[in-house]
Amino acid sequence: MLVNFLRFALYDFEMQVPNDWKLSIDRKSQYGAGIISFSTPKGSTLDIIWENLEKHRTKSPTVEDFLNNYIEEMKKNKNVKSIDFTKEAPIKTEEHESIPHEFTYVYKQPFSKTVSMRIVSKCLYCLHSNRFIIVYSRFDPKKENPDEPIIRDVIKSFDCYCTKNTKP
Repeated sequence: MLVNFLRFALYDFEMQVPNDWKLSIDRKSQYGAGIISFSTPKGSTLDIIWENLEKHRTKSPTVEDFLNNYIEEMKKNKNVKSIDFTKEAPIKTEEHESIPHEFTYVYKQPFSKTVSMRIVSKCLYCLHSNRFIIVYSRFDPKKENPDEPIIRDVIKSFDCYCTKNTKP
C-alpha cells in the first residue's frame, strides 16, 4: 500500500505523517506544554506530550535516567505482572537528548482481567527550550496492528528543531 506523507511542524516539532491521519491539538497547548494526538483511519493513535523539563531533571538528570526510573516504578506496581523493556542508545547533541524505546507489559486491571500493552516511544529532553517531550503509541501485542510499522516510522522521524535563535 502506497502511503503519502506530509510534513507536520508545530512549536519547533517536526515529523512526517500520513496525509490521511486526523490531528487534534489540546486547546490549552502552547510552546511550553501541551498535547497533540493523531488518529489513523484504522483506529490507532499517536500522541505527543510535552511539559517543563525541570519537573523531570531534578529526579532524572538525563533522558536515560528518566526511562530507567519510569521502568523501575512500573516494576514496583503490584498490578504489573511482567515488563519487557528495550531501548536504543541515547542520541545526544548540544541541545537535545533522545532515546527511542519500547516496552511491553502485562497488568491486572482492578476487578477485571489481565491486559497486555506495548508502548512504542521516543523521549526527548530539549535543553534549549527546557521541555520534556514524549512521542508514543500503544498497541495490543496479542492483536494484529496494521498501523504499527507506519507509526514506528513516524516516531523515528520526530525531532525538535529549536535553535539558539528560538525564544521559548
